[in-house]
Amino acid sequence: MLSRLPCLARGPVFKTCFATLRTQARTTIGTPVARKGVAVEKDWHFYGKMFLAGSAVIGGASVVAVGLKPGALDAEVSALARSVIWPEYISSRIKSTYMYFGLGLAATGGTMALTKNFAGLQNLMARHPIMAMVGLIGAQIAINGVQHSLPYTSENMVTKYLLAAGLYGIIGTVLGPLMHLGGPIVTRAAMYTGALVSGLTLAAMTAPSEKYLQMSGPLMMGFAAVFAASIATAFLPPTGNLGGGVYMIAVYGGVVLFSALMLYQTQSIVRQCERTPHYMTYDPISASIGIYMSTINLFVRILNILASSKRK
Repeated sequence: MLSRLPCLARGPVFKTCFATLRTQARTTIGTPVARKGVAVEKDWHFYGKMFLAGSAVIGGASVVAVGLKPGALDAEVSALARSVIWPEYISSRIKSTYMYFGLGLAATGGTMALTKNFAGLQNLMARHPIMAMVGLIGAQIAINGVQHSLPYTSENMVTKYLLAAGLYGIIGTVLGPLMHLGGPIVTRAAMYTGALVSGLTLAAMTAPSEKYLQMSGPLMMGFAAVFAASIATAFLPPTGNLGGGVYMIAVYGGVVLFSALMLYQTQSIVRQCERTPHYMTYDPISASIGIYMSTINLFVRILNILASSKRK
């Protein structure tokens, strides 16, 4: 259940596009609200970065503590250590999952580049933001739901591929306007996201088996808080104490949440691959959607942070 939750977290994607246009408009006009908002925004970004730094220290210390715990590695062997004795079908499942994960990111990136000047969607978002948000969220949930309900068999392959491509295309189209922030900053955000996701995947693979799967309760509560804050940012500009605090939860809290969710989802994929008997069907496309959505959410937030720092 929890592995499907990132598919609902679309708020920050839309919020980032809207906030970028709104901030640029206020800066151009030069109103007192915009000048006042810059100072407030700086404070919240400072607090957010301190929060990220503290979370990174705590997270790193916890990983080290788990690894150094006497008998921890003897009692529960990591996935990386178990990989040497995996049957071929388990290794093939994991490779297929991450192949679809990479293809999804590549398709999204290509769609972003192709649709960055798609005026129709930008006008719809500007004129009817709530309707656009609800419509696109509904479309993504519906597509992913139908795709997930189809068995991974040869008869359904073409349909599953088309549905997955449609999901990647919708998300890439929504993220297309972010390309106007500039190629260098988008490239930096992609590199930082790739490094972060690679490190989190390695941490999950080398940690004692299923340690991160015990985080489902805290992740559920954190997801609810970040999702609510992401929706609230569409109505509260980050120019006051309330709006700035909500913005920090949505952006910086989201980085922490989806980083933890990557750890959870990685070990969940490994467990699913190992515990699904070889004679039963395993669906790598559906399994890859969770880590794909977490990566997209991390990318959007990191890009948001870099763009805000650049404006200073």
